[in-house]
Amino acid sequence: MQFLNPALLFGALLFAVPLLIHLLNRQRHKTRPWAAMEFLLRAYQKTRNRLRNENLLLLLLRCLIPILLALAIARPVLQNAIGPLGQNGSVHHVVVLDASYSMGYQTGSGQSPFDKGRMIVGRLLEQLGSSNERGDRVTLVSAGVRPKFLVTNEANLALAKAQWLDVVKPEDGATDLTAAVAQVVASLREAAPGQTQVYLITDLQTRAFGKSFDDPKDDKNAAPQFQDTLRDLIEVLKKLIGTQVHLIDTGPLAALRTGGLCDNVQVTGIHLDQPLALARVPITAVATLRNRGAASASVMATLEVDGGEPVRKVVTVSPGAEVEAEFPITFRETGRRRIRVSVQNDNLEADDAFDMTLDVRERIRILLVDGAADDDPLRAYRALYQAILDPTGGKGSPLVTQFEVTVRDNLALLSGQDSPMSYDVTVLADVDRLNERAANEIQKALQAGKGLLCAFGDRVEADNYNLQLHKVGTGPMPFRLATKTGGLQGSSVPRAPVLTKPEHPLLREFDEDIYREIAQSIPVYQWFATEPDSFAANTEIVMRLTDRDQSPLLIAAPFGEGRCAFLLSAPAPADKKERWNRFDDPMIAFHLLHGLIKWLALPAQDPFNVVVGTQLSCSLPARPTDVEVLVPERLGGGKQPIAENSRALPFGRFALPPFANTVMSGIYVIDLQLDREAGKENWSQPFAVHVDPEEGQLSYRAHDEVRQVLGLPAILSDLPATLTAAADSKKSELGPTLLLALLLLVLGEAAMARFVSVRRT
Repeated sequence: MQFLNPALLFGALLFAVPLLIHLLNRQRHKTRPWAAMEFLLRAYQKTRNRLRNENLLLLLLRCLIPILLALAIARPVLQNAIGPLGQNGSVHHVVVLDASYSMGYQTGSGQSPFDKGRMIVGRLLEQLGSSNERGDRVTLVSAGVRPKFLVTNEANLALAKAQWLDVVKPEDGATDLTAAVAQVVASLREAAPGQTQVYLITDLQTRAFGKSFDDPKDDKNAAPQFQDTLRDLIEVLKKLIGTQVHLIDTGPLAALRTGGLCDNVQVTGIHLDQPLALARVPITAVATLRNRGAASASVMATLEVDGGEPVRKVVTVSPGAEVEAEFPITFRETGRRRIRVSVQNDNLEADDAFDMTLDVRERIRILLVDGAADDDPLRAYRALYQAILDPTGGKGSPLVTQFEVTVRDNLALLSGQDSPMSYDVTVLADVDRLNERAANEIQKALQAGKGLLCAFGDRVEADNYNLQLHKVGTGPMPFRLATKTGGLQGSSVPRAPVLTKPEHPLLREFDEDIYREIAQSIPVYQWFATEPDSFAANTEIVMRLTDRDQSPLLIAAPFGEGRCAFLLSAPAPADKKERWNRFDDPMIAFHLLHGLIKWLALPAQDPFNVVVGTQLSCSLPARPTDVEVLVPERLGGGKQPIAENSRALPFGRFALPPFANTVMSGIYVIDLQLDREAGKENWSQPFAVHVDPEEGQLSYRAHDEVRQVLGLPAILSDLPATLTAAADSKKSELGPTLLLALLLLVLGEAAMARFVSVRRT
């Protein structure tokens, strides 16, 4: 037996009050002999025993009254011998709560599916925690960005409840329940067999079920061991001895039971109309907005740059459509900048905003290593590159030219007088050979996210490039050069380029059919062949030639964080008589070189704009120390330190220790100090983390459909009725019974006292 108010049991001590009064009334007086009393004493002795028994009975009744009153207000509870769900022995309760961001959808009542799920789990813990004599255990799993086991097979329900209170809102992840249930299955298989109740709490959004509704025949490429869906895992759970599975619907359409679609307008992305952003050069930020609902929506889109003055635009989005909202921007300063586009909050907050960071530069800096620098300036390669890329010699406004070309001869590169690390793109224009020092400097720049363009002409020594840049498959050149092919102009059949990947971003300047036709009509007389079996897996052949071997002409590949492009027939100025091609034609030269340089100036990887759940990291030029992360308000704000050490990378660079707690969207700012030879240098870098917009498709499944696919007897909207009934039958409160007994006792005492009083008088 237990008491809900055990402190009130001290009220039972009041039974001493009538006992004390009785003892005081028994105080003896001094007796005096009196002849007339002899006859009365003889009569009293005859009824003495009866009077004493009546007094003792009244005393007992009066003592019982405060005792019963104290017991009644202390509310005793009597535990039954039958455990939860009618089973003897302890029960393992396993709860999996969907914590994807669609669970944050606010209904008209202001309560989200996640809030309803938390309330259900809270009630379960209350019912189990009110009396746990059977030793019930719980496992609590939050299925967010990654499955998170808050407690596992825990008998201390107070600890479980404390851990559960930390889960206050869903994460911004887009995931289904498959991974979480798979880990639950694995843990139950390892545990000792017993009675287990599994509760899957979700909003019944289609994405929550993963591939359960897909036809297995459609996934022909999946290996059999990787075909387990949520449906398969539930079948495994049902086959475990003593295990029952309950699916609880907390979604906005749970009461309808027929599924359906809820309205939602989201910001799905931001892109620029130009690949690169330059200071003081107007550019357009284009935000894409998608209407996931069934009704047309008119929304206010807001653009903010670095948290500054917002710019607003009203956009109308048709049902199921995606539209673009354009915002003209001019950045006044260089450096890493932040852009945020948002719409007014609707019922689903997580996808109402999209953040982006971008690097704003003064110009695109180009190091042109001219292999013919010692020739006539009109026949050197600088004549073509400067005429196309930098006609003002770096003195014009960025509005006129985006490029700044610095020309060096090969000796400056070989001797280390100028380093590719100081430029955005390095161009090797028909450079004859490289030494190990120059090759290492080029690779160091590529590791840092710089670009490299190799244009091969008649001066190039193929064996040297194979040795220094290919390096048996470990260098930035992902193939081996072979021999020079073709012949001089007029001495052989000219070939023409074929755009094998016309949509490749390297060819973005050829965005119209007329430009593509011109590109594929340019004659090519000579080129370098390649060894067919030497190509690396990540190599892209963007252009080929129309010769018998369909020789590669333009090759693209990443290396480290940078990009490489290889043009196997070098463009040359018009004054060079023995040119290999006619890429000097302005109609093709402008589009080809502008597209190449802009593509190469961008890093191959963008670690600063990632989806929720991605670890934040990048490479650094020195060892980082005192690393802290300023997290967004959606994650609580404030700074979180990173204690993990950095990792050394090739060519003297270091990897930033990864930060994995990106469960909410927004801007994460990493502050640290770079440990350089000259001393400590402060460094700060913003990272933009955004949601997966597919989770915002609020399409919900009907109960009957889910029940049939998953093989469950029913889809619930609350805890199972058997659990509630069993919890109520586990205990009986005796307070009302004791109050009734107290009332009867008081009435009995009053009646007896009246009877004794009347008879004695």
